[in-house]
Amino acid sequence: MTSPATGGVSARADLAGAILWMALGLAIVAAALAMDRFEAVGATVHTMPGLVPGLLGATLAGLGLLLLVRALRAGAIAQLAASWSPSAEGRSTLRRASIATALALVYALGMVGHLWFPAASALFVFAFIMVFDVSPDKPLPWGRRATVAAITAIATAASVSFVFEQIFLVRLP
Repeated sequence: MTSPATGGVSARADLAGAILWMALGLAIVAAALAMDRFEAVGATVHTMPGLVPGLLGATLAGLGLLLLVRALRAGAIAQLAASWSPSAEGRSTLRRASIATALALVYALGMVGHLWFPAASALFVFAFIMVFDVSPDKPLPWGRRATVAAITAIATAASVSFVFEQIFLVRLP
C-alpha cells in the first residue's frame, strides 16, 4: 500500500471505495433476485434475465470485500481520525469526476426513455467530448473540436444502436 504523499491511494480512500463497491454490488444482486424468473414459460436458471447482472453484482461485492480487507490491513481505521484536505490535483480530479457523474445521470435519468435512444446517446457523447477532450499541449480550435465531437457522437450512437438492436436483439428505449 502506498501513501498519498508518494502519489498512491490512502487506506482511507480504499475503505470508502470498498464500502461503495460492496453497496453497489449488493444492490445489483438484490435487483437481479427481484427480477421475474419466467418459470411459467419454462425458463431455466441459466436463461433467467437476472443471472448475468446478479453474477456481476456479486463479483463487484466480492472485489469490494477484498478492497475492504486491504484497507483495514493498511490501517484505514487509524487514518479516519486524521483531517483530510485534497491537494490541487485531487480537487481537480474530484471536480472532473463530479462533472462526469452529473453528465451520466442526466443521460441515464433525463434523456434515456424520454428521447430517441440514438439521439440521447449522441448528445451524451458530444457533451462528454466537449467537456473532457481539452488538451493543454495541443488545443484544437472550438469549431474543429465540435466537429470531431459531433462525428464521434453520431458514429458511436449509430454503432451502439446497431449492435444492441441487430446483433444482441435488444429493444432500446
